[in-house]
Amino acid sequence: MEDDVDWDVRLKYLLKDFALSAHALAQNSDSSNIEFGNLPQTTPPKISPYGDDWDLLWLGHCGMKLPGAGLVVHSNDPSVPEPQYLHSWDKDERTPLGTYPAHTRVVMRQSTASVCSLAYAISQRGARKLLYGLGLKKLDAPFDVMLRAWCQGSDGYEQHICPGVLPQLFDHHRRRGPKSVDSDISKPNEAYRDKPVTLNIRWSVRMNMEKMLRGETDYDDQYPDTS
Repeated sequence: MEDDVDWDVRLKYLLKDFALSAHALAQNSDSSNIEFGNLPQTTPPKISPYGDDWDLLWLGHCGMKLPGAGLVVHSNDPSVPEPQYLHSWDKDERTPLGTYPAHTRVVMRQSTASVCSLAYAISQRGARKLLYGLGLKKLDAPFDVMLRAWCQGSDGYEQHICPGVLPQLFDHHRRRGPKSVDSDISKPNEAYRDKPVTLNIRWSVRMNMEKMLRGETDYDDQYPDTS
């Protein structure tokens, strides 16, 4: 996990839903999409609550595309902002979830075209393969670009199993102040941010920390519904 990420106050429940979805996809041989409220019956996992057949869970990123099939669709997820608030690293790009009803989150068996490695988990099996692939075989591009190739099975790598989620469960937090401090690879600029923001996260932990410490539950919503 990168040190400037943020997540929703409801993360515990979101991770549970992700685990159920990823495990169902791992045991479902049918490529059709599944509604989260109608998950198929599965055999309980023995190693991980996320299932026993995965290499990497891509939980935090700057954007990814949706494959055509192999999805678990979470409808009416109150933690998901309306589509006009959903953004990737390219702020002008339309979210792939624009064709779904508002408040939809999607879990996919295989992450596609992922950008940024903000937060991920890796299995022991995956760690061995990743150390070989990026440690001994080659590392000739930014880490997230190589990780994407390693997951997808491109650029000379075999494909690995990397479930993903959109919108992401972890995203960058941008504090109030000069935008030049956002990243050490950003181009120098004089722009100033008047208020902090975390993209794609409604009940930001960082921005609700004082309320959480006081035991309050009327959390500030960054992206309240417009209708």
